Amino acid sequence: MIQKLLVANRGEIARRVMRSAHSMGISCVAICSDADVHAPHVMEADEVVRLPGSTPLETYLHVDAIVAAGLAAGADAVHPGYGFLSENAGFAQACTDAGMTFVGPPSEVIEAMGSKLAAKAMMAAAGVPVLPTVEVPAAVIEAMSNPGSGHARDSATPTTGLATVMADLERTELDWPVLVKASAGGGGRGMRVVNSPEALADALAGASREAAAAFGDGTVFIEPYAERPRHIEVQILGDNYGNVVHLFERECSIQRRHQKIVEECPSPALDTAMRADLGEIALTAARAIGYVGAGTVEFLMMPGGRFAFLEVNTRLQVEHPVTEAVTGLDLVRLQLLIAQGDHLPEEARHPTMNGHAIEVRLYAEDPSLGWRPSAGRIERFDIPGLPFAVPSPGSPGIRVDSGVENQSVVSPHYDPMLAKVIAHAPTRAEAARLLSHGLERARLHGVTTNRDLLVRILRHPEFLAGQIDTGFLVRHDPSSPGDPATGSDSIGSPLASRRTELLHAVAAAMATQAERRQEACVLAGLPSGWRNNPSQLQTCVYDARGGRIEVGYRFDRTGRCAELAIDGTTLADIEVIEASPSSVVIRSGGLQQVLWTHTVGSSIWVDGPGGSSHFDEVERFALPGSSASAGSLLAPLPGTVVRVTAEVGHTVESGAVLLAIEAMKMEHEVRSPSAGKVTAIHVSPGDQVEAGRVLAVIEDLGGS
Repeated sequence: MIQKLLVANRGEIARRVMRSAHSMGISCVAICSDADVHAPHVMEADEVVRLPGSTPLETYLHVDAIVAAGLAAGADAVHPGYGFLSENAGFAQACTDAGMTFVGPPSEVIEAMGSKLAAKAMMAAAGVPVLPTVEVPAAVIEAMSNPGSGHARDSATPTTGLATVMADLERTELDWPVLVKASAGGGGRGMRVVNSPEALADALAGASREAAAAFGDGTVFIEPYAERPRHIEVQILGDNYGNVVHLFERECSIQRRHQKIVEECPSPALDTAMRADLGEIALTAARAIGYVGAGTVEFLMMPGGRFAFLEVNTRLQVEHPVTEAVTGLDLVRLQLLIAQGDHLPEEARHPTMNGHAIEVRLYAEDPSLGWRPSAGRIERFDIPGLPFAVPSPGSPGIRVDSGVENQSVVSPHYDPMLAKVIAHAPTRAEAARLLSHGLERARLHGVTTNRDLLVRILRHPEFLAGQIDTGFLVRHDPSSPGDPATGSDSIGSPLASRRTELLHAVAAAMATQAERRQEACVLAGLPSGWRNNPSQLQTCVYDARGGRIEVGYRFDRTGRCAELAIDGTTLADIEVIEASPSSVVIRSGGLQQVLWTHTVGSSIWVDGPGGSSHFDEVERFALPGSSASAGSLLAPLPGTVVRVTAEVGHTVESGAVLLAIEAMKMEHEVRSPSAGKVTAIHVSPGDQVEAGRVLAVIEDLGGS
């Protein structure tokens, strides 16, 4: 039996694994980088081994260092979590060679499924339906990108060059658009949709570069880009005695950048017969490779109902909680039982489904700005729900699997996912309502998140009708401004309307003055701003999402707020009932509500029934300070410059890509905000930049 488990991962993943291991009486050893010394998963472990450095390659991807950590701690088993080394056959073998049980399938199974190309060939031989593909090795892409190497980009030689790739596409009868994918990848990295032959070379180069950085293998392949398919996967389990079962399917069609952000079980697209057929196909795939442990067989479902194999994930999936919710099974516990040589228990061999579960991934990112990630300190993290709870079948509720807490720091070195929030209810509609309500009530302060987008997805008519596919967030682009003709909001619009934001600004001003009265050294009992002969209103000025807001207010001799104004306009229909530094009671339009406030320095967050708002108070008497020159483009987040495409002296169009920064495991392009002339480039590929650093300077041709 496993006695001590090394968890070779971090954040929410490590906490999830340790929760089940501790419930089984297994001691847990955590590993941590320098950036994670105070992370929650470190605090919850029985023992910790620190790996010097902060980048993934120095720490969570360092096979030798992790194996040495396990041996030093006396661990007899290693759980890889998901992500990082969880699908690395070399790591699995290294753990086994060191005498530690690897919680996952054998290394030869991981290796066989590690290449999507090899996996597709194996599945086709087993009779599993697959899509046609064209392989493009990294060497071919290198030859295309570097004509000086002897293979010009438009080479027509039979073995290399773009012409060969185009010939292979024609031979396999692939029509445009096509999808470029990394053979060794996952999580949407190394994927590009290509709409025309002219864009293929750049897409191949970009996907290969991203795949090499993320997985150490730049091999990519091309397959048909299916229009409006659904992404459906099947959870499988196998023990060491030939028992293989499936635990039904998960719908994972709503994605951003080819990464899932909303998952559910069961899929609203399948009836009983389709579910049984898909389950048998998944079991055929599992038996073909002799699968052991927990894994997932992923499929595309075409509009006509046809399925095509995508890949086998030889690990636990991020979205496993929805399966746990409807079956009542603890998948991590089952993994550990299988790893220590037990048979699959009876409840896993004959699973049943109860109710419906939906999971959303809460990211530190801004969907309206091209999914730009957000790093920094989390000032408040409060989501109603139970942490890591595996409910009994049929019990409704919200579960929160998080890797962060109050005051956690979101590092630029790792994936920006903060938490998964899961709702379980008797029906799909009830689960969606429960989850959206819980998210709306959450208090998330300090970093930008995608919370409002998730709520809008869960309440969208197409989602509620089950009419979803992988193009959902392409059709409903979060960066679009909405429909001015009908006044409808974009799906990426904040939940708080402009009127709600103004009401929140009033609450911010009232909370701020209440806090100052509490801290007053003299005359603290007098109303705020009291004068024998009152004249103008007191004011607070805030920078907000919708622009700068000036709140004016006046208190009478009894301490009642007698007058309110926004940007000089009196607010006659708003009455302040009560105000403290942490809450403000306001009556507006006959409705009374409590608005909760949280102040950190000059920042203040307001949460209420209509959504949340964030304000930065403008200093009344700011000292003159340094500022970037006009036309400066600043780094949106800390990261590494991976390419610079602009040149000093060149004229660029509005929206032109000037350079790219790699951060939080993705490439982020920096584009010119207007047509102009590049007058300075301050960085080079390989440079580490902090948020706010001047990257380039553009002289606006319009003269602004």
